[in-house]
Amino acid sequence: METGTGLVRALIAAVEHKCDLINMSYGEPALLPDYGRFIDIVNEVVDKHRIIFISSAGNNGPALNTVGAPGGTSSSIIGIGAYVSPAMAAGAHCVVQPPSEGMEYTWSSRGPTADGDLGVSISAPGGAVAPVPTWTLQSRMLMNGTSMSSPSACGGVALLVSAMKAEGIPVSPYTVRKAIENTASSISDAPEEKLTTGHGLLQVDRAYEYARQAKKLPLVSYRISISQVGKSIPKLRGIYLRGSNSCQQTSEWTVQLNPKFHDDASNLEQLVPFEECLQLHSTDSSVINIPEYILLTNNGRSFNIVVNPVNISSGLHYYEVYGMDCRAPWRGPIFRVPITIIKPIALSGEPPVLSLSKLYFKSGHIERRFINVPIGASWAEVTMRTSAFDTPRRFFLDTVQMCPLKRPIKWESVVTFSSPSIKNFSFPVEGGLTLELSIAQFWSSGNASHEPTCVDFEIVFHGIFIDQKVIALDGSESPMRIVARSLLASERLVPVATLNKVSQESIEGYDWLFF
Repeated sequence: METGTGLVRALIAAVEHKCDLINMSYGEPALLPDYGRFIDIVNEVVDKHRIIFISSAGNNGPALNTVGAPGGTSSSIIGIGAYVSPAMAAGAHCVVQPPSEGMEYTWSSRGPTADGDLGVSISAPGGAVAPVPTWTLQSRMLMNGTSMSSPSACGGVALLVSAMKAEGIPVSPYTVRKAIENTASSISDAPEEKLTTGHGLLQVDRAYEYARQAKKLPLVSYRISISQVGKSIPKLRGIYLRGSNSCQQTSEWTVQLNPKFHDDASNLEQLVPFEECLQLHSTDSSVINIPEYILLTNNGRSFNIVVNPVNISSGLHYYEVYGMDCRAPWRGPIFRVPITIIKPIALSGEPPVLSLSKLYFKSGHIERRFINVPIGASWAEVTMRTSAFDTPRRFFLDTVQMCPLKRPIKWESVVTFSSPSIKNFSFPVEGGLTLELSIAQFWSSGNASHEPTCVDFEIVFHGIFIDQKVIALDGSESPMRIVARSLLASERLVPVATLNKVSQESIEGYDWLFF
């Protein structure tokens, strides 16, 4: 984190003042999820001092893999997505005709994380009339973002904590998190929408009833660590298969499940007696195979998961493996293993082209396509044609490519069509990596119209590679040879050179110029 020193001081102050909750409404991209000095101290604050940490997931959607740090990437922090209800749309945003159902804001960041974790824990209202600086010449204004949904969720959790204290229910970040996640109201029935909304919309009353019923249960968190059998890869927090190679064969994964007690837990009174019989469930047994039961003690337990994505269709698929307490099934899932599979499509032709015809969009609708970018491609050109609508329409276009041990390659554009027309775009790509293409009509765009937007979309991949991107001219008359290659199709080459550096050196009485 860029502001790590200041954040550490803030955590120290929270501990010294014996705070129950922390809200953090800002973040940034991170190369490695759930990693770093600040994260280590957050873990200590949560595990040792029992402070509940809530943070914004980010505003970089609608593409996947866009959750920010630390809210969407850290296991000890509850990451919050941004939700808009019909009442908010009408009252706060003053839309002419609010949507019939609530939805996640188009720009709210999505999971999963690079190591397979869900990314978003729950969702909360993402708009608020908030205080603003006096230089704006007003005291309050409407603000939108996960910076609004995070304090909204934190306020709801504060009500829950207050009620728990009043009833003598032990307050722990572990039990509070389990209560709000297992009682959240589902926003969508589609399994893959969990990457957008998390476990659903916060329900404080249900969470309180859950906490009251779980009053005498151990204060424990269930931590998972995953590795692929036969491969030496870093430990993961979920299973994330992205790309054609990983979807061509069955893979086996080892899940290490460890109960985590607070640092001051008693060995004899809490750790030694701990024992739970868990029944394992898979959301789709045709793809995910698991054992039926495990016996979990304080020392943890491992089990294997077999994933067979060979016969699934191209696109995004989300599954879960979860454990239920055989003695108390009312507790809901005790732990979850998120499994995300992205199976891209392969393109053909010279140059490779993907054409999408007659895609119909309504407010908030998102279309995702996953493409295996051809080796040799270095950029893509997009043509977007809209038709069959009356009022202006606003679209978000996002592309994301995941690179091992690098930050994602991301391109985004926001475009408004005031009338049916054609627009063109271009962006860089890297061959051999899966590309996500997200096309989203903004959540409030076209609400007053009953006509869907018809979109025709075409993306063409090109590639030109040269053997020298930087050359040095030493003043000699010999020509410089530059070799350009195109692996995909014949391309029109328009060379452009820029002189950006001149240096002069004196050697044995002579002046030399270097460019």
